[in-house]
Amino acid sequence: MQILRASHRILQRFDEAYRPYGIRATQLPVLALVARLGPVTLKELARLTGGERSALSRKLRVMVDHGWVREEGAGRAKRYTVTEAGKALLAAVEPVRDAVQADLMSRLSPEEGRQFLALCERLIS
Repeated sequence: MQILRASHRILQRFDEAYRPYGIRATQLPVLALVARLGPVTLKELARLTGGERSALSRKLRVMVDHGWVREEGAGRAKRYTVTEAGKALLAAVEPVRDAVQADLMSRLSPEEGRQFLALCERLIS
């Protein structure tokens, strides 16, 4: 229960900080991945993120509707590419993301912070 409560509160903090930009904390990593990979399919995104295609599809639809991502092709050949607006959003949100993470990590000692990040990595691998 503690892990669920902590993850919910952490996501809430990021969502609050991102609200002025119109993006959710769960959408940002997907946008960043599309930006990093270039044209990418839903199948590739699902494989790389471990996410469900339906959830990723909904996130991508929001990003397309906001003009952050461009959708090209049709059906299984559909590919997604970040737009200039998406790149600008990523650049604008990066310092906000870093500030929220720094604030959260400031509640831990440097050693606790290192341990926390290492444990998170172990939990998700």
